[in-house]
Amino acid sequence: MSRLPLAIAVTALASFAATAVAQQPADLVVSLPVPPAEVRTWMQKLINLPMLAIWDVSNSAVDDAGAFDPAQLDDAEWTRLERQAVQLAAAGKGLAEATGFVAAFPENAEVGEGEVTMAAVQAHIDRDSEGFRAAANALAEHAGKIAAAAKARDAATTGTLIGEMDAVCESCHARYWYPE
Repeated sequence: MSRLPLAIAVTALASFAATAVAQQPADLVVSLPVPPAEVRTWMQKLINLPMLAIWDVSNSAVDDAGAFDPAQLDDAEWTRLERQAVQLAAAGKGLAEATGFVAAFPENAEVGEGEVTMAAVQAHIDRDSEGFRAAANALAEHAGKIAAAAKARDAATTGTLIGEMDAVCESCHARYWYPE
């Protein structure tokens, strides 16, 4: 390559870089359309997995009377509990902030015999999408409280909050999956 085309290329790159640096940060942001959240996959991958991990840790720390016993948790388990609750809170927040909701994409819409169809779930969500958004926010807030309690190693609060999570989950499921 001769020096002239190289010099032209370097000059063009430098000019482009100088122009980009001179721009305000907001000028560099590109807005991309955000697709609606596919609720079934969101639940299967982003909500159920950390929730099951939270229950796994808490179920391993139950005393003979069935109460949460923090003495059975080591530091790694407390940390796992906190991290999973943080992930669950982020999933709930992300779902709450979605631009819309699709119960399931066609490749994930098949259900077993006796299960609620994804079309029915979609109809329930469509009837009250703001309520669905509020339920996702409630999940995020509750999971955030679990994360904070676990981080503080506050056993009483952690145990209570984990015990209350069933009701948080069920309040959404009863309205959008099984309202009949």
